[in-house]
Amino acid sequence: MKLSIKALILTTTLTGNPALSSETYLKLGTSILSDLVAIESTADMGLATEVSRLSKTILLKNGFNNDDLKVTGPTESSRGLYAVYKGKSSIKPILVMAHIDVVPAVKNSWDTDPFKLEEIDGFLHGRGASDNKGGAAALLTTFIRLRKEGFVPENDIIMLLTGDEETGMDSIRYFRDNFESVKLASFAFNSDGGFITGTMENPEAFRLQSAEKVYMTVNMTTSNRGGHSSIPRPDNAIYELADAIKKIEAYKFPISLNETTRATLEFALNEAQGSVKGEIKAILQGDTETEFDIVNNNSEINAILRTTCVATQLEAGHAENALPVSATATVNCRILPHEDPKEIFSTLQTLVGNKVKVSSVSDFQKSPVSPITPEIQQIIGQAIGKVFPNMPLVPTMSTGATDALHLRSIGIPVYGTSAMMTDPAGYRGHGLNERIEITAYKASLDFWYGVMKQL
Repeated sequence: MKLSIKALILTTTLTGNPALSSETYLKLGTSILSDLVAIESTADMGLATEVSRLSKTILLKNGFNNDDLKVTGPTESSRGLYAVYKGKSSIKPILVMAHIDVVPAVKNSWDTDPFKLEEIDGFLHGRGASDNKGGAAALLTTFIRLRKEGFVPENDIIMLLTGDEETGMDSIRYFRDNFESVKLASFAFNSDGGFITGTMENPEAFRLQSAEKVYMTVNMTTSNRGGHSSIPRPDNAIYELADAIKKIEAYKFPISLNETTRATLEFALNEAQGSVKGEIKAILQGDTETEFDIVNNNSEINAILRTTCVATQLEAGHAENALPVSATATVNCRILPHEDPKEIFSTLQTLVGNKVKVSSVSDFQKSPVSPITPEIQQIIGQAIGKVFPNMPLVPTMSTGATDALHLRSIGIPVYGTSAMMTDPAGYRGHGLNERIEITAYKASLDFWYGVMKQL
């Protein structure tokens, strides 16, 4: 399916009707998404600058001023869009955000062309549909809808479409460091986090992302004088590194809760039965020593309850007939937001011993949990309640990182609020045949409209 965005923009501009239906804006949002997907904004193809320029053009054609729209960023290829929806006051703006770069797609493995939005059996297929061009299209569509209604928010609403979330996250740092208005923001809503569980026919809960783990990568290196492979010795760089890796594999960081993961477990307790219910109660009561089955047998639960470190890459040796003079393992850690990365680094060094050099590869920074205040509960609750009545809000921590990290690190609370229903066949972002359900996309558009009307 390829809709004509020019025709839709012309139609909405000519009518100027503030009462246009949500169905009309679904068509517009789908058309915008189609045009965004068509741009192959991967690292190999030049990232997101072209998407940013298109997004600016869309807003210019729908009543926004050039002075309020800036395509800018750290590099020529990673430029994002800074767009301001002017309010009555600009002292404490609100941020809404999405990233418009995508990961590559193995084109010959897809059922469709990944860079052409296709409708199949009630789903929109295309790279970025769920991660995260669907979110960007929803924000653009909502800005247009509100402008056509003549809506004026109390505060400025600043839309940040970032250009390299999937790679370096330099784009969000650029906005943070170069725009004073971004630093002054009260909070941010991130379309690249949070989701709704269940199905459109039987929705369960809004998983409001209020925390994410901190990313840290280290190298572990062993060294040796080497020699001829025909005369092996007990001291061997590869064996010593292997011993260190096995220690990392065996070690379990302590279970530790923060306000978000505690709330997640409290919600899970409502549905739990039998031994699972007892184990959740024990964890909530502070038991961190027991080997709980729900933790040991479920990698996802384990990942939200403790810091994890795992070996991801190896490099060793220089010739098949020579003893190795060095061996290096890359270990990636995802640290609980309330724990200190320096202490995790120290634990790793102690764990592997003096024969192994541990060095930091990535710069780590703290990302504190964003408090779910009554104000946030009201804004999100009212907006989602109009789409899914009586939907419970469940604080959730992501095990991976998003652009939100670089705002939380300077004290700006960020809330993952994509409001997109989970795919009934399982999440496909970064994978084959990425898609979103059309009815779920419409629900997210209605949600964003309800959220921004309250701002």
